[in-house]
Amino acid sequence: MKLIEVLVMKKMTKYAKVVVNVPFIERNKFFDYKIPEKYFDEIEIGNLVLVPFGKRSIKAFIISFKNNVEIEDSKLKEIKKIYKKESFFTQKDLKLYQWMADYYSLNLISVIRAAIPAGVLNNNINKKKNKYIRLNREVDEIRKIIKDIEKKAPKQKEVLKFLLENQNKDYIKTELAKKAGTYPGTVNRLIEKGYIRSEEKIKRRKPYMEKKDSEEKSFEANKYQKKAIEKIEDNFFNSDFSQTYLLHGVTGSGKTEVYLQLVEKLLKENQGAIILVPEISLAPVMVRRFYSRFGDKIAVLHSNLSPGERYDEWLRLKNGKAKIAIGARSAIFAPVQNLGMIIIDEEHENSYKQGTYPYYHAREVGVKRAKILGIPLVLGSATPSLKSYYFAQKNYFKYLSLPERINKRDMPPVEIIDMRDEMKEGNLSIFSQKLKNNIEDALKRNEQILLFLNRRGYSSFALCRECGHVLRCENCDISLTYHNQENLLKCHYCDYQQEIPRFCPECGSEYIKKFGIGTEKLEEEVKKYFPEAEVDRMDIDTTTKKGAHRKILKKLEKNKTDILIGTQMITKGHDYPGISVVGVITADTILNLPDFRSAERTFQLITQVAGRTGRGDIKGEVIVQTYTPGHYSIQAARKHDYQKFYNKEIKLRNQLNYPPFSKLINIIIEGKKNEKVIRGANDLGSFFDNYQSEILELLGPSPAPIEKLRGKYRWQIILKFSKYNKRKHILDEIKEKFLPYKLKSVKFNIDVDPISML
Repeated sequence: MKLIEVLVMKKMTKYAKVVVNVPFIERNKFFDYKIPEKYFDEIEIGNLVLVPFGKRSIKAFIISFKNNVEIEDSKLKEIKKIYKKESFFTQKDLKLYQWMADYYSLNLISVIRAAIPAGVLNNNINKKKNKYIRLNREVDEIRKIIKDIEKKAPKQKEVLKFLLENQNKDYIKTELAKKAGTYPGTVNRLIEKGYIRSEEKIKRRKPYMEKKDSEEKSFEANKYQKKAIEKIEDNFFNSDFSQTYLLHGVTGSGKTEVYLQLVEKLLKENQGAIILVPEISLAPVMVRRFYSRFGDKIAVLHSNLSPGERYDEWLRLKNGKAKIAIGARSAIFAPVQNLGMIIIDEEHENSYKQGTYPYYHAREVGVKRAKILGIPLVLGSATPSLKSYYFAQKNYFKYLSLPERINKRDMPPVEIIDMRDEMKEGNLSIFSQKLKNNIEDALKRNEQILLFLNRRGYSSFALCRECGHVLRCENCDISLTYHNQENLLKCHYCDYQQEIPRFCPECGSEYIKKFGIGTEKLEEEVKKYFPEAEVDRMDIDTTTKKGAHRKILKKLEKNKTDILIGTQMITKGHDYPGISVVGVITADTILNLPDFRSAERTFQLITQVAGRTGRGDIKGEVIVQTYTPGHYSIQAARKHDYQKFYNKEIKLRNQLNYPPFSKLINIIIEGKKNEKVIRGANDLGSFFDNYQSEILELLGPSPAPIEKLRGKYRWQIILKFSKYNKRKHILDEIKEKFLPYKLKSVKFNIDVDPISML
């Protein structure tokens, strides 16, 4: 409701409550300002305004209107300016932001800044404009002119004739001249004569959207897909009710087709949708399928776009020119008009959790946004997060199953190879004999191979064989990884790098050796064993350039790549029927991390990467190499048995009071001086002594698993709570009674519902 409507009803001076655009201001402290009369008919919630603040002027957002304030009207300062004649968020958006600030213990302004692209807020991205050539006379007159100049000015005639035949298309001067077979000077002469004119028009910066060779049409849904679609449709138009659905479909079961058919039905009712994918590398895959079905009704939002592209796509959604938003984590805030559904694909993925302040999980934000709007939320996965599956078992979420692959294709057989046995038999190479043989056979059949290793670089670490010293990052408590192509040791946390020293810095020995294996080393070994194969690698190091993901996957799709090596970005969402062999080089990388979710992540990764094969007419096979073949997560993945894994893991979580049986907070205390960090951690630990009855379990204070990161020492306190309200009370107490008096040189990072415990 605009202010003028309120004024007509109440006939009184109005005030606005604002949140200032200063992230470090006291948490959720708001300020009142008087609204100048000239803005009565246009100001609304969500406006970005300029307000006097102390001795300076700063930007702020309108979050509510007030009839009266606590100080005298004459002493209250006025809003200086409204930046744009538009609202950046609605009242329902604001309700979501306020919930996030409360749930995750965040500043409201930090949430708003995370939800709205920086270029939109900073007003520093200009609309891209081009000058297009248009006819400047009526059609009949142009036809007469063409006839008159046909002999004396044939080139000018060709320009006019081309424009006449293509009136609905946009051409700039140089492009028009080329199309008409002439030069820009010819176009200039026609402008001088007044026959045509140059017209400025805003041009959309369009992200690259790869189209399929032919338009994709809806497939006939199978019985499981039909049942899922019908169940979700029941919740479509009940505007006061929101239901979360867990769509649990094995790899290759057609979850994307379910999404497409649901969105198709929404569009018929003039409703929009948000579709989230966990990785930027997956966005082109999803975009291509949606674009081939729905064309320019989609808009893309992710961090690989230029600021201008992101601004234009956001604006298209805001203005209703696009109805479907597809993107990574932050697309959950997309301003889709008449939003009718939210879909989160691969809902189990950790990348949906923002890893830096402001911490939030896109899945949880999606659940809340759907509830506020009264719309359905669909969570899709072949390996649901333990929390989502538990909620489905308790009927908090509605469970929908796609238990079969499309066309009833078999799940690929998975064979576990114990690498300890390989060593006993004298095989010290990266490849088990079984995997090596299978790769050779697949290459002979002109089939493709996928090799998964969740560690990039050449070697895991460099060690002195004389004294045992491991070369570590000078900023982080982590070993440096060797990258062969650059001949450098690199830190994967802070990007510190150095050359390999000739002598050990600890003992002076020359015996420094590189140990372990990363994707770069794996690539070298593959090329050595299979020199005739066309090999490609997909990890962070090879995909930094814009469009790199798409280029690598396009080669694979066109069968120009025989063997693709990669980290977890190759494990999900890709559908290439030419892959017949999947090799997991070592299944133990994540399993051995000090994190309660390590078994869950191991099961998910093996199951997901195994699902990349056997999706077409070619039979698939999966080889998993491991040093812990008996672990329940690996054995369950071998049988594609989610239920078996869940039954074992949920019992362990219950015994140890880990989610979903508790609410977690992970507090990282960090600073440049270790003694001050230890003091801050102990002070906070002592503070919690007063709240023992509310805390289910407290772990720490203790050094964090990565004790030093980016030049700062780190300690950790983990808190477990039985109920949300107890956790909220502790968070409020920390903010009000501890943090204002903390050591200034020590930072306390509070991560609610942490994904990483490192």
